[in-house]
Amino acid sequence: MIEETGSPMSSDDPYRMAAMDAKMLQDRILTAAGRAVDVSDGHAVAQALADALLAVVQDYLARTSNEYDVELFLEVNGRKPESITSWPVNIIAGLSLRRIPTADRHAICESAVQIAARRLRSTSGS
Repeated sequence: MIEETGSPMSSDDPYRMAAMDAKMLQDRILTAAGRAVDVSDGHAVAQALADALLAVVQDYLARTSNEYDVELFLEVNGRKPESITSWPVNIIAGLSLRRIPTADRHAICESAVQIAARRLRSTSGS
């Protein structure tokens, strides 16, 4: 579902695609985390995904870029926005806007799903 580069897109498309990707990733997190996870507030999974993405992307940028790129990423994405559900969408859209290679975006998202599911399972006590 992660959007491929090279296709003509309007400036809004990276966010639309990121929203679809974030929804798919959150569904995968819920499946992996199991039924014991309380999702009644609707924000726990988005928060877990955003936290995991922050960690994974920061690690990725530290390995592939420089300290200034990591600082810029954290400055732009590091603070929790008012709308928690938009947080992972913004981070995922930022990966496309930064022109992170598709294979790397897939790997980043896969790692984030695993981390978020583990964290949700551990906080739910299962």
